[in-house]
Amino acid sequence: MVKSGNRDILIWISFLITMIIMMVIIGGITRVTGSGLSMVEWRPLVGWLPPLDDEEWQRVFNLYKRSPEFISLNSWMDLSAFKEIFWWEYVHRLWGRMIGLAFFVPLVFFLISRKIPKQLAPKIILVTILGCTQAFIGWWMVKSGLSGEPSVSQYRLATHLGMAFVILGVLVWTFMDLVVGVGPSTANSVVLHAKLVCGLILITILAGALVAGLDAGLIYNMFPLMGGTIVPEDYLAMKVAWRNIFENPAAVQFNHRLLGTATALAIAWLLFRCLKLNITAPTRTAAYSLSALVILQFSLGVLALVNGVPHNLAVAHQLIGVCLFINCLVLIRLLRMPRTPIHAAQY
Repeated sequence: MVKSGNRDILIWISFLITMIIMMVIIGGITRVTGSGLSMVEWRPLVGWLPPLDDEEWQRVFNLYKRSPEFISLNSWMDLSAFKEIFWWEYVHRLWGRMIGLAFFVPLVFFLISRKIPKQLAPKIILVTILGCTQAFIGWWMVKSGLSGEPSVSQYRLATHLGMAFVILGVLVWTFMDLVVGVGPSTANSVVLHAKLVCGLILITILAGALVAGLDAGLIYNMFPLMGGTIVPEDYLAMKVAWRNIFENPAAVQFNHRLLGTATALAIAWLLFRCLKLNITAPTRTAAYSLSALVILQFSLGVLALVNGVPHNLAVAHQLIGVCLFINCLVLIRLLRMPRTPIHAAQY
């Protein structure tokens, strides 16, 4: 039972979690529609409004015309076609600003009214730092595609996505602090197993970012084999081992498949172990839903691959990945079941 003094904070954090989930989806749409490099200037303070007249539209289009992406790939574009890719990147950046407002304005109110429990203060500070860092990472990512190759670095894309999941994870953990409390946790092998699964989910998601960054999903559009073999013949196409793992599209896709399979098997084994324990009904539900989500996620991944990665399946695959990550964090907290609730009076 949530204390009445914490209800406002709980609503605030829930709203932030929802906004970040939507941000990840908008980012996915921006990626699959090829919109991410359409805005070639970064104006964090004055970039709230889109172009409002023909002169401003022509100005931003002329800037885009000097970018590597336009020169190498989109020289056919006219202003009308440019607007189609511009809007998604604009919405992506605008939503980031809206998240900033949704975080800082209520935070100031809660600080003035002394409603932030002292146990939550470190996490709030951490989210503040991570959120500001994420804004710079976003521009750092985009900048990689504005000089040289007309595409963003897969390393920077994975960093940007990974930071989004770290922020989301801290917020979900804070949400659970308010719902189930903080305090000594139950340490056992099942909890450790659930943490391992969470790590596998996150690593698999980051591997998916490498797939997206290299367009590695556009090759070997078959399953379970890759060109007639389990391991593709060009898996070791690059002589430098570490570069082969992160920069060879065939290796990147295979590794993502392997991680996805390992994650699914680890979750199946976790469900089996959870059902052997005397756990609460919410914990049992969380274990079942985690298993259902990984089946759905695996199926969406295969469907997206064999169909040439259509936009709708790619975005759905990313959304279920977010749900899988959140579900696993919730399951970990329920398995730990701390017993000391946070009181709003503690400051």
